[in-house]
Amino acid sequence: MTDALVDTWLRNRELAEKLLRLTADARPEQIPRDADAIVTHIEVNHRHGVGVLVHRLFGQSENVLSIRSKDAYNGNQQFGTTHVCISHGAASRDMVFWNVLEALRGATVNRVLCIPYFPDDALTAIALANIFAAPLCTYLMDDQNLCADGIPDSVIAELLATSSLRLAISPELCAGYEERYGQKMWFMPPLVPGSSIPTRLNQASKTMLQSKSGVIVGNIWGQRWSELLRQTVRHSGTTLRWYNNGEFPWIACSKEELARDGVIPQEGVRHTDEKLIEILRDAPFVVVPSGTLDETDDRYFIAKLSLPSRIPFTFATSHAPLLVLGSPETAAARFVAEMGIGLVAPYERRAFQEAVDRITDPDQNSAMRRAAFRLSDRFTDQGAAEWIWRSLANGEPVDRRYEELMPRPEPAHSISRESPRAQAMATWCS
Repeated sequence: MTDALVDTWLRNRELAEKLLRLTADARPEQIPRDADAIVTHIEVNHRHGVGVLVHRLFGQSENVLSIRSKDAYNGNQQFGTTHVCISHGAASRDMVFWNVLEALRGATVNRVLCIPYFPDDALTAIALANIFAAPLCTYLMDDQNLCADGIPDSVIAELLATSSLRLAISPELCAGYEERYGQKMWFMPPLVPGSSIPTRLNQASKTMLQSKSGVIVGNIWGQRWSELLRQTVRHSGTTLRWYNNGEFPWIACSKEELARDGVIPQEGVRHTDEKLIEILRDAPFVVVPSGTLDETDDRYFIAKLSLPSRIPFTFATSHAPLLVLGSPETAAARFVAEMGIGLVAPYERRAFQEAVDRITDPDQNSAMRRAAFRLSDRFTDQGAAEWIWRSLANGEPVDRRYEELMPRPEPAHSISRESPRAQAMATWCS
């Protein structure tokens, strides 16, 4: 740590000790002690990717204190022994520590895992680590600094410096933050329920392949992405069934217009994991809309660096090949191409038609499914929570099970100096 960070840490510890003495007599006993604190940006539930992954990893853990900074689902929290919402706004540093102590009256924390999205998430994690002298693991699932302006440099720098273990959900995130902040990052991909990974190869039938009908699962995060998808699929001869629990954000057209373009919302299908796996296993291929990484991309920061959790979930549970639409430089495209489990095509009708022909060719489809089958077991969630906690205690991963999956990109592939969006946001390359 730098001298400035050491001085900051000492001041934080002194403040924390004073505040602990001030609040000690007022703490109710029902708040958990010696808990594992898991800090997320919003409620942990099954309606968004971070919530699904957190529940998948730690849903069976005992004595978990779940902390968030905002409510996006009317307080619908489905995780943790105890949960609390802590917001800081424009609070001073001293007030941040006070806010945490007030909200956690009576709690003591042994370990901290932070999945930051808002500045408040990072500030809360920093306070927890200092107040309780608890080891901190930061797990970056979304970029809110390099290609976006969500978390200031000074805050993310202190969060990473305070962390004993730093994980990221894609090799691109690892490379970008490691280069920008000089802290070692380790790759840990989205994981899949081990019980849902088949022990036999799931092949597509001849009828499935001849149907030229694919599937989309989950959200399409950008308005521009959905517009390009409609233009690409329209009159292509391919239809895509879209399963998204009845929620279709960013869509500026009616569902009838969407269906006429060949993208058919599956309304009323509230899928569980089991139902979704059944759907995926009957699909000849699965389409993943991603970003274009140009000046029109309204979700550049998601497309460039984040690996969608639906990708491992799809190939590990069903072996269905993936067709990523958008730039070949997105994290999703690089992963699918590197692993040999699908194809990448631009948002252009002819290129899409050619990609569909290739991905439904029996020999190519079978080869991609075999590649997915070989990879699947390495993405199991079994033992993953314990791996995180053991690695946190060790100060680095106890083994390289995830790091060996995929090579790191060069920094230029993490954030392009020429990218209009990257230049506009004055990212770490400038």
